[in-house]
Amino acid sequence: MTDPRDRTELAVARILLYCAGAVLFLSFGYTEMAGSDLWWHIAAGRELLQTGSLWMVDDWSFTARGDDWLNHEWLADILFYSWVQLFGLPSLVFWKWLVVIATFLMLQRVLWRQGGNGLAAFLGAAMAAALAEPFVDIRPHLYTLLGFAVLLWLALERSPSRLWLALLFLVWVNVHGGFFFGLMALAILIFPWRDFSWQRFAVAVVTGLVCVAAAALNPSGIKTFLYPLVYAFDQTSPFRELAEWHSPFRPGGIQAPLFFYVMWLPAFAVFYAVPVVRERTGVPWAALVLCALSLAMALTSRRFIPLFGMSLALLLTPLLALALSSIRHRILQVGFAAAFLLIALMRMLPFNLQAAPNFHYLTAEYSYPTDTVDFMLANNLSGNVFALYNWGGYLHLRSDGQLSVFIDGRADTLYTAGDYFAYLAVQRAEPAWITLVEESDADYFLWPIGRSGGAEKYRQLVATGRWRAIYQDSVSWLAVREGVDLPVEVVAPPASPLHLLTQGVLAAGEGRQDEALAMANQVRETLPWQRGACQLQLDMLRRQGRLDAAQAVYWDCLSYFPTRYLR
Repeated sequence: MTDPRDRTELAVARILLYCAGAVLFLSFGYTEMAGSDLWWHIAAGRELLQTGSLWMVDDWSFTARGDDWLNHEWLADILFYSWVQLFGLPSLVFWKWLVVIATFLMLQRVLWRQGGNGLAAFLGAAMAAALAEPFVDIRPHLYTLLGFAVLLWLALERSPSRLWLALLFLVWVNVHGGFFFGLMALAILIFPWRDFSWQRFAVAVVTGLVCVAAAALNPSGIKTFLYPLVYAFDQTSPFRELAEWHSPFRPGGIQAPLFFYVMWLPAFAVFYAVPVVRERTGVPWAALVLCALSLAMALTSRRFIPLFGMSLALLLTPLLALALSSIRHRILQVGFAAAFLLIALMRMLPFNLQAAPNFHYLTAEYSYPTDTVDFMLANNLSGNVFALYNWGGYLHLRSDGQLSVFIDGRADTLYTAGDYFAYLAVQRAEPAWITLVEESDADYFLWPIGRSGGAEKYRQLVATGRWRAIYQDSVSWLAVREGVDLPVEVVAPPASPLHLLTQGVLAAGEGRQDEALAMANQVRETLPWQRGACQLQLDMLRRQGRLDAAQAVYWDCLSYFPTRYLR
């Protein structure tokens, strides 16, 4: 008969390990990233509900207007927009954190079931979450990580319910293109590795066909299946030059330094060839194949590193469980679990759960031309805007088609290779880039001030005499083409903290340090976490030699979010 104290201690260890997991996984959800796709996902959700149709035709760009748009993530768009309507835009950080926690807690539970050891399960899930951290963004791709975790729960080393699998793929195919990886993983998971027979194989085939049929229930039918294949295997596509598709060995883009340390760990699979190990753990054939598949994908494109991390955890956890099997005393297990929880809490110390400041930094909200768009809308400007690729979706959300863009993050679900090559030529300021802009029929040119060659582009464009600057905010400048009608009386944007920040940045540029500092102080009275205001405040204090005050401002700004981009 089990001692009641053992049961209590076991329950305490279990609770501590899951709590440690939840806190640790949350701490991996604070990656700063310019979430340029988020804006058009929300705008698409709005349009889907406005039109009542799942088949979308582009009316946001002037290059592809009227063309069919393969929006295979329509359900995710509706969920984003509905969440924003219910809880507000900044609250999307809670959506992100909930999905991250749910994904890796489910993985932790799967690993515990697989290896029978809670400590090993926690360590395996922690490694997977750490590998995924650089890629955790407010985008539908998080649904693929969650879908993979659910798939593992349903199908790893058990006879899965076809109904639940079909429901999973019915949702998955309509929230993210990663469903295709899910179908490949399903084939690996349901194959009868341990006890092959043609009857079991036939059952697996039927299960797979049911899931394929469920995935076929999407607005675009077979096109949704073909899109991931074309994207993955068409080496000539210029859209593969998007940073997230680059090999992890290529400089630039999202960096995942931990990957280079763990990419060798699949070599530990050789231990399963040792009879004494194999006798204790068995051979996790599905984990071996999943790990090989996901590693091959990750070596090709860094965006697949999170899937590799989850697959690697499946491979290593039985070995970890065997190595930790000597820790049998319940008190020791409780002690380790408590230590893991303490470590997780320490990782969370720099962070908080406030929606607005976290959204500001996690999406790089400060890098978008908010005040310039306010100016354009205040003056009812409309027409074709040649804007930074990352800003296209933001213009869609703010103007709902009133300001049409040349290109945006919808990439090859809508635009041609020629569109993207033309954009790249402008971004790189190649010879005749101005001619490309003018031949595109753009009415306006909207570009950053301090990056992507903004200052030099401004000088060259205005020097033609065919363009003139009409507005500048703290991060962007706007030029209009000669001959484009403007209001007789151009008005300033509505009063706002960001318009005040614009005035402060302009004052700083003209050497009016006291005015700039006063305006930065005013902005921070309303938005104390605003990165642009923090940086302006720091710069002005340092110019005035008030280094102690600057240091105090620096730490105060970091108390809202420990950004690495505040200098």
